[in-house]
Amino acid sequence: MNSLQNRLAPQKLSSQESNNSKRKIFLIDIDGTISEDIRNEEGPERMSSAEPITSSIDAVNELYDLGHYICFFTARTNEHEQVTREWLRKYRVKYHQLILNKPRKLSPFTEYHLIDDSPVRATTFKGKFTGFVKKETTIEVFDE
Repeated sequence: MNSLQNRLAPQKLSSQESNNSKRKIFLIDIDGTISEDIRNEEGPERMSSAEPITSSIDAVNELYDLGHYICFFTARTNEHEQVTREWLRKYRVKYHQLILNKPRKLSPFTEYHLIDDSPVRATTFKGKFTGFVKKETTIEVFDE
């Protein structure tokens, strides 16, 4: 197991289990996560010169190499698609899919709340990719 796999999977898995039964779909933001935080209003020129967060790119590429599905889900618009794909290519970011036009979290809206019929886990990015740990916390769910 490599270092990221060790951090992301605290329990030891055989390589077959790791490669087959534990594959995940990662929906990852771009701005402020793998690149410096650029607002849409700053335009394509500014996005093209955004500084990469290389430790995040390395972690994303490792997740990709481990067989996970990498989808960038960003509030960048269709106008920004070409510059976004060029930036991802320039910094050799591995991914399967790019979804643009994520609703922007602008006032008065304060958070994203995903409702899905599949198990969902959410992680707030706080500046670096680390291992996942299990914590007990209070969450909002539908009343049974």
